Amino acid sequence: MKTNKPQHVTLSILIGGAAGMGIETLEKILSDAFRASGFYVYTTKEFMSRVRGGSNTLLIHISDYLLEAPSWEVDISIALDKLSLEHMSGRWTKETIVLADESLKETHPDILTLLMRESAKKFGDARYANTYMAGALFGILSIDKTPLLEIVSKHFKDEGVNRDVAEAGYEDASKFENITVRLPKTDIKSVEKLHLMDGTTSCGFGFLAGGCNMITAYPMSPSTGMLSFIAAMSKDFDIAVEQSEDEIASLAMALGGWYAGARAITSTSGGGFALMGELLSLSGMTETPAVIYLAQRPGPATGLPTRTEQGDLNLALYSGHGPFPRLILAPGSLKECVDFSYLALELADKYQIPAVVLSDQYLADTISMIEDIDFSAYKQNSYIVKSSQDYERYADVENGISPRAVPDFGEGIICAVSDEHDERGQITEDYKTREQMVQKRARKYNELLKETLSPTIIGDGDIAIIGWGSTKGAIAEALRELGDANLVQIHFAWVHPLSHEQLKSLQKYKYKIVVENNADASFANQLKLHDVKIDKTILQSNGFSFFSDQLSVMIQKTLKELL
Repeated sequence: MKTNKPQHVTLSILIGGAAGMGIETLEKILSDAFRASGFYVYTTKEFMSRVRGGSNTLLIHISDYLLEAPSWEVDISIALDKLSLEHMSGRWTKETIVLADESLKETHPDILTLLMRESAKKFGDARYANTYMAGALFGILSIDKTPLLEIVSKHFKDEGVNRDVAEAGYEDASKFENITVRLPKTDIKSVEKLHLMDGTTSCGFGFLAGGCNMITAYPMSPSTGMLSFIAAMSKDFDIAVEQSEDEIASLAMALGGWYAGARAITSTSGGGFALMGELLSLSGMTETPAVIYLAQRPGPATGLPTRTEQGDLNLALYSGHGPFPRLILAPGSLKECVDFSYLALELADKYQIPAVVLSDQYLADTISMIEDIDFSAYKQNSYIVKSSQDYERYADVENGISPRAVPDFGEGIICAVSDEHDERGQITEDYKTREQMVQKRARKYNELLKETLSPTIIGDGDIAIIGWGSTKGAIAEALRELGDANLVQIHFAWVHPLSHEQLKSLQKYKYKIVVENNADASFANQLKLHDVKIDKTILQSNGFSFFSDQLSVMIQKTLKELL
């Protein structure tokens, strides 16, 4: 087997505790502190759908390169309570260093313990335990505590109490002997040029780059972060923000915004998008642009509200009654989140169609690092025309894209109705006009096909590992771990419509394996509908994203079955 496996060092740290114990605060403090120490940082969360209790985990990777995916097995595991200790045990190896409160020593004699709760109480509140453990982690790793203490002081405004707690944790953990941890090399100059960001924020910046000036949404996990982000940005940008009474009203308001000349988005998850089906058809019939940020979570019904899955592709593809063109984009990295959220607004406006940006809980909530973005490169084009007195909203032009005017910009009347209509926008039941309008709308699809973006191809072997959306990083890390030069990564961010030109490069590969975070192989089936032979699929639908170490094993197993 030819190999090209690089040598990198990554340290994985899993921290567990109940909701309400400050796991999210730990993520912020430790991410910033590790970055300030010169490490590349990658964090993911696992949390239950409850306000208090349960068992949540935070996985932090520090590395000497820009990591793209999490691993299942961990090097260090820190438990803030007994339940999390048991919950995390399935991810330990013989080498995993396990740290918990002294009270758990009797039932778990092999773990390292500290007087975590007692030490926190000495400072006045048991809730200081998370800050104590942040200091303890830096102490175990023998990392200079200065960046951590500075971050803690900056984060908390409590006259230095949390700083003292973190320093106490650092000193207590520094006393442990015979602990050897291989740390990644630090690279402060390179790391300080990067920004810590999650997928929600990256998509949000992409929407702003695309000229978003209106958001309407009904909160639904894991899409709520988009509403919160855009609402916060409305303090600095002219953005209309409306929390609607339900998802139907949300998309209706967004369509109203587009009709009036705004660039509007709405955010939702699977159950909310299901309610939007009729309004999606309204967008198709009235040829009013729409952009929907759809953050996927497992279904059916309520499913797993706080977990992840790529289960809504078919929902996005087939929702709405009657044929009409639509665009579906699925970014897989922070940079793609910016690029494709911007592109969704541009192409929805240009082609007067609904566009769906498919994210998911994993991509939305994961924190990684991104370089500076030159937002001046994201041009906002204007596709609105000034109407004349004889303006026809649905003029039967050659490419099907009728000139779109908005009310009070020109002298014409702007008619938009949900019934079939003639070129002026007047309701009609004439069968010839009906066929004319169906064909006109269909020609927009043919034009949109010319815009399709080819998949990203990494490698020059003859076995294609194909993914879409948020599987991008896991596939990249799994192939890096395998180091097999015969394996090629092919990543789709443009998932609909698919064109012959876009897919022709797939024909040259001897074997094609599709990796999807779902149970129905929805994208593999789309490829098959376009005459692409798929040899195997690797599927996962347990509520987790793919972990790179587990995925590498899955790929090896699949290769043995093929070869």
